[in-house]
Amino acid sequence: MLIATPNLCLDRTVRVAEVVPGSVLRAHDVEVTAGGKGVNVARVLRAFGRTATLVGLAGDNDRERLLDLLTAEGADVVGVPMPGDVRIAVIMHEERTRRTTVLNEPGSPISQDTWDRYRQAVTDLLPDQDLLVCNGSLPTAAPVEGYGELVGAARAAGVPVILDTAPGPLRAALPSGPDLVTPNLEEAEAAISGDSGHVLVSTGPDLAERAEMAARTLVAMGARRAAVTVGELGVALAEGDAITWVPTVPVEVVSAVGAGDSFVAGLVLGLLDGAGWADAAARGVATATASCEQVLAGGVDPARVEELLAKIGAQA
Repeated sequence: MLIATPNLCLDRTVRVAEVVPGSVLRAHDVEVTAGGKGVNVARVLRAFGRTATLVGLAGDNDRERLLDLLTAEGADVVGVPMPGDVRIAVIMHEERTRRTTVLNEPGSPISQDTWDRYRQAVTDLLPDQDLLVCNGSLPTAAPVEGYGELVGAARAAGVPVILDTAPGPLRAALPSGPDLVTPNLEEAEAAISGDSGHVLVSTGPDLAERAEMAARTLVAMGARRAAVTVGELGVALAEGDAITWVPTVPVEVVSAVGAGDSFVAGLVLGLLDGAGWADAAARGVATATASCEQVLAGGVDPARVEELLAKIGAQA
């Protein structure tokens, strides 16, 4: 399978006792890893013995370090060159409260020529692929319809597509007919409203109703299926007019960073094993839940996923 994740980054995970605004903080530990939503998906797949080819943009100034980090952890990566820097994401994990704060830098802007080369690199790899996952934000100055172009290329090649991206590119890609979109509730509502700069808050007693409505609306706007995630409530999966709820189970959360990516990876694992969409979504929920028990984004224990999947199946 192929993962199109253009906006690669370097994740700096910093452990501190507590984040105190306006103060000088001393880190207890710093770990630098390759990052980006597609990297997290591939990391989960490798934990289960599955491989995927990552296609991302690698800024010239940090290209060697980024690709070395990816290679060291066993990733199969095609790094399309681009001028400038690889973006940085700072992940601050507080040991006292287990609260996690993420600061995503925008990264260097790209030109139309860079995007055209990236799109061609993905298109050239599509033949004979079982699945394309388009995952993550678009780089600064990339065309908002960029993922829509990739979805169109995949559909022309007869390759199913799962899309997980920010509200603006998501909305722009819906008319291209992705086989599944996987936003969280805030992202889904922002994509539907077209107000991508304002993310709604997932609070209130009507979250389940809002998720169902959002999933149905995304299908009406062009997606073949929509899985809207709602944190500890689970996932509302829309196929046509039908809604399937996949619940989760409570766990002690260490970090929810990358949980959405782990959901996508678990769902992909289910599909590759021949499961239907609802059963694949259940595996996705179990995988996302297991990832919340670890600090590393995309870090999961396969045995724990199976344990949680059994519990989800028992309460469904």
